[in-house]
Amino acid sequence: MNVHLIRAADFSAHTFQAVFQIVSSFPGPVTYVPSETEVEINQAIEKEITSREAFELGLKPPPLSSIKMDHSLEHRSYSHRPPVEFPVKVQLATWDSLFDVCKSYRSVKKLPKEDLILLLTDTANEANWFVGMDQTMTHAFIHTADWHHYFEGLNERFPIAYEIAATVLRLSSLGSNATIQRLYHTEPRGCISDLCLHKKQIVLKMRTADICTDCMNFIATQDVDMRLVTQVVETFEGIRKHFLATERTNFLKQPSRLLVKGYTHQIIFQDYGNLPLQLNPKQRAIYCFFLNHPEGVRLVDLVDHRQEIGELYHRFSNQSTLDRIEESLDLLLDPLESNLNETLSRIKRIVEKTVGKRIAPVYQITGNRGEPYRIPLESNFIVFETEIHN
Repeated sequence: MNVHLIRAADFSAHTFQAVFQIVSSFPGPVTYVPSETEVEINQAIEKEITSREAFELGLKPPPLSSIKMDHSLEHRSYSHRPPVEFPVKVQLATWDSLFDVCKSYRSVKKLPKEDLILLLTDTANEANWFVGMDQTMTHAFIHTADWHHYFEGLNERFPIAYEIAATVLRLSSLGSNATIQRLYHTEPRGCISDLCLHKKQIVLKMRTADICTDCMNFIATQDVDMRLVTQVVETFEGIRKHFLATERTNFLKQPSRLLVKGYTHQIIFQDYGNLPLQLNPKQRAIYCFFLNHPEGVRLVDLVDHRQEIGELYHRFSNQSTLDRIEESLDLLLDPLESNLNETLSRIKRIVEKTVGKRIAPVYQITGNRGEPYRIPLESNFIVFETEIHN
């Protein structure tokens, strides 16, 4: 399969070559073909964006062209690109005009209809997405600007290369935009199918560079060349290793700050696009208890902390009567019941589903039998908006 990479005149030739070298370094059935000449984006208009919020928000795509990847932009201070200061003026093009560039290139070069064409351009698009694909599933654009707004100290060639590989997988294996949309995760998992309508959520996807089990299982049911899937997965893993090899390795390795917010202690991964940890009241009470005890507590000793756990549970619970809350608490702390272990297992799965397997262990409640259980996250990464104790 040939994938033609077209460089728009507004996209750095040096970065284009670096991106091409990355995606071409992983062998497989996909052959990347760089354009010999640059193309112009002639139909772009200038638009002023007045706020960070508008800059980071993805919109619904045009009705006839809806496929999406992720988004970008947050701490702009790497490479040759200056930080974003608001208001900011950007060049904006319609999806159709970007696809027209791809179609024109195909026509001029007399390319076979099965070849894929990807346009790489700094020009923004009307839906403020990083990737858009047309209905033929043979043309796509990738927005190459503004990655430094999200990834301080990271060279933009790596996330752009990731987007190329991910787009190739979608175009070649999923058949239609409708199929791709059915796979979208509205709650980010660190998966290729995360919708990321709030662009800051791209941070989690790029740090995990993963495909979740649900999406892998779906792809396995399709008529897909598994050599292509292997090539894309190896590209993802290689790009992730490149992340860790940059001079900002420590930044990329460090976990997100965990914000415990407000009276009801909503738990938020601050540096993963304010990603919430969705726990029910009982799970949140146990999780917040362990956040409040970094030294760790043995499970058999939790009954000695019934008052503290109970206060948290009462605060978070929406059960109608105190008696029902107390009954639930009795069941949770009864050493002869399995409720506590089941609760801990569910918390572990929810954390893993939220931030991915690679990142999850530092946020999970862990311990060995008979020894203290604790959350390994260092205390300087935990931010309490209010104290857990009254």
